[in-house]
Parts: sequence; structure tokens; C-alpha cells
Amino acid sequence: MVAAYVFLFYTSQLFFKNSITSKLHNKSVHSIIYIVVLDALAYWLSLNISDIQLSNRVLHAFGGGFLAFFVCFRVAKDAKLPVNKFQFFVASSLIVISLGVANEIIEFFLQNYSNLHIVFAPTINDTWLDLVSNTVGAFIASVCFVPFIKSAKNV
Repeated sequence: MVAAYVFLFYTSQLFFKNSITSKLHNKSVHSIIYIVVLDALAYWLSLNISDIQLSNRVLHAFGGGFLAFFVCFRVAKDAKLPVNKFQFFVASSLIVISLGVANEIIEFFLQNYSNLHIVFAPTINDTWLDLVSNTVGAFIASVCFVPFIKSAKNV
């Protein structure tokens, strides 16, 4: 997620401003610390749930969807992107969905074509439940963070 933050910090500026005007700064360091702490908390919470299926749902909801949306929020704030709430919601939702799908594709290749002998998804339903969990986490995050996005004219 830290790599996603750095990548999105620069690419989002190209998308919304057509040029890179912001550089990583002290707020970025704080955001990266928040991301690492939230990620660790999501894993800790997940690992402390005895039901494996529920644990996996919590991990994907909070360590996936919620955290990825939070990364988008921190990027928007730190790079001072001129976006309104709707633009932020749509762009962040698409990014979260893309990251979730990319994660599932990586799991597929690791499970089926590597010598790791790890089962990430015992059934296809697990993949779909992971994607639904990511979406639920993103929705929860959107309720938490979208209200704090200032309209583009106030940035």
C-alpha cells in the first residue's frame, strides 16, 4: 500500500492537473506511517479471528478495500488534488476495485503456476467473496473520508 501511495501521488496529479506540481513532503511521511499502522492493525485484527473465513473477509474489507480507499484519501489531501467529492469517490472506487482485481490475479498465478504450494482460494467463491469484501471496505471508507474532501474550487 505504501508503493500504491507513492505511485498514486504522482500519477493522480497527471490525471487531474496534467502536470506534476507536488512532490512528496513531510505530510507524505505522516501518511505513509498512517498507512503502515492501519495495515498492521488490519492484519492483527484478522489474525485474531479464529474463524478462517471471517478472518479473510475482515482482512479483505479493512486491509484491502478500506485501506486502499484511505490511501486514495491521503493522496488527494497530500497532493492537494483539485477534485470534488463525486470525482474523488468515483476515482477512488475504481482504484480500489482495480487493486482488488490485481490482488486476485496475483493470487491466481501464485496458486496455479508457482512452486509455493499455497492455496489462496480453495473455490472460485472465495475470489468473489474477496472482491465483495474489498467493495464493502471501500464503501465503509467512502462514508468516513468523502465528507472531508473539499470541492475543487476550494483547493
